[in-house]
Amino acid sequence: MIDLELEVEQVAAEEKRVSAIQRLGLTEYESRAYLTLVKIGASKASELSFFAQIPRSKAYGTLKELARKGLIHVIPGKPELYSAVSPNDALMPVLSKLHRRLQDSEDIVLELNLVHEARKYAKQDLPRESVEFWETSGRQPLCSRLNQALLEATQSISLATTAAGLIRAYKSQSELLEKALSRGVNVRVVAPMSPDNLLVAEQFAEIVPMRRLDQPLDVNFVSVDRQLLVVVESMPEDSSVDHGADVAVWTTNKLLIALHEQFFEHLWHILPTLRIPA
Repeated sequence: MIDLELEVEQVAAEEKRVSAIQRLGLTEYESRAYLTLVKIGASKASELSFFAQIPRSKAYGTLKELARKGLIHVIPGKPELYSAVSPNDALMPVLSKLHRRLQDSEDIVLELNLVHEARKYAKQDLPRESVEFWETSGRQPLCSRLNQALLEATQSISLATTAAGLIRAYKSQSELLEKALSRGVNVRVVAPMSPDNLLVAEQFAEIVPMRRLDQPLDVNFVSVDRQLLVVVESMPEDSSVDHGADVAVWTTNKLLIALHEQFFEHLWHILPTLRIPA
């Protein structure tokens, strides 16, 4: 009875390993073949078929595909032998790539959550100047009001913007942000880079600390002193500071501000610093 339970546990553990390798992009037969070669060393196709429980008709195709993916070595001879490439060399790069993709997905989820919450509140039938939420329409009124908020900042300014939004921010807020830094305000900017804004980004990075986003943003976020959050949808998404039918939701809601700060802090610590050419 004990032997049977042990065998069941071993089978379950092996199936768990096979499933784990499959999640890295291998088929079931490829996973079984690779795991078997790791355990028993260089083997003939017939031996692998037996120990990995792969039909003989599938063994050569499976080995050929593993070789194509760089997971095994083919040792010439009669018959050919097959050996596993080190899991550290073969699988860790795949894991790293998956981790980066998951990280990108997590960033997008955090961003979407913030946008969802902001727009949920914005669509409520609230008075235009409600206690915690209000709206500004038009790019010039928005810019004027935002500049005033930046001028009054005493602790922190966090700006997450689009590629075109970075150009607008440089044109209309760079001096205000530089003065805020001189007052001891913690100013941070994150934005995606593009051929159109790269020169501006390099000039902006000489004034304020910046991080480079790999994924584009659909909206702009500005938080001031952890007490005010502005979510801006730019219409059109261009570099003009004078013309636009932008819509901005302003809030002092603590939940939304906390969500933004979580999102921004996460980005700030994982994104690369913008490098300025010497």
